Amino acid sequence: MWRFRQFLGSVMSLSVWSVLFTSQTDLFGYNRSEMISYIFVAALLQGLILASALHGLAQRIYSGEISTLLLKPISLFSYFAVEEIADKARNVFFTIIESGILIVLFQPQIILPPSEVFALFLLWALGGVLLNFLFSLLFGTLGFWSPETWGPKFLFFIFVDFSAGKLFPLNILPDWLQSILFFTPFPYLTFMQTQLFLGKIPVDEIAFHSTILLIWIILFTIANKYLWQKGLRSYAAQGQ
Repeated sequence: MWRFRQFLGSVMSLSVWSVLFTSQTDLFGYNRSEMISYIFVAALLQGLILASALHGLAQRIYSGEISTLLLKPISLFSYFAVEEIADKARNVFFTIIESGILIVLFQPQIILPPSEVFALFLLWALGGVLLNFLFSLLFGTLGFWSPETWGPKFLFFIFVDFSAGKLFPLNILPDWLQSILFFTPFPYLTFMQTQLFLGKIPVDEIAFHSTILLIWIILFTIANKYLWQKGLRSYAAQGQ
């Protein structure tokens, strides 16, 4: 049902933008082919980057379920990584099927980047996957101290829908709001990857954005290491 919801979201976005471009050739700095390409790429990245098997991690910690993993001779984070890879493989599989259906329905002209840009796009997408994995681990640490974990996670979902560029390109927003969003890591979960794919990032800014993405990954890695060590020291495995 979650996949079906994502599919309906893509249908809605494609329908709305297709109607808007019937009377205009350019809108918010995008032509029809660019906007349709944006929606398709964003939908693919949503299955690759934003889908996660770790949404219930905090509850698994608070309920004591995670204690069975801690007692096994395996790396806890490697186990989470394998869960994440399996979940993303499933989501990408269904995203490809959904994209095929959308292509048949809307018959879009999708813009493809040069091979060297596409290689960098894949690298940035991998960086987005790692960044979202770190986000999920960070929210999981809430389970060490509180049973109320769904509320913060739900608010995070809502904010990501807006700030990662899932629903629309962020550069159609007012400049002051864009400036605020770019002080956060969220545009690097979908929006920046799509801009690179469409060739809308100047060549002289690519190294800068690559560095910013790497910095966010390092910062969240450090935060996770600290909070997980602190949480595991006080972990009592309630309920087990």
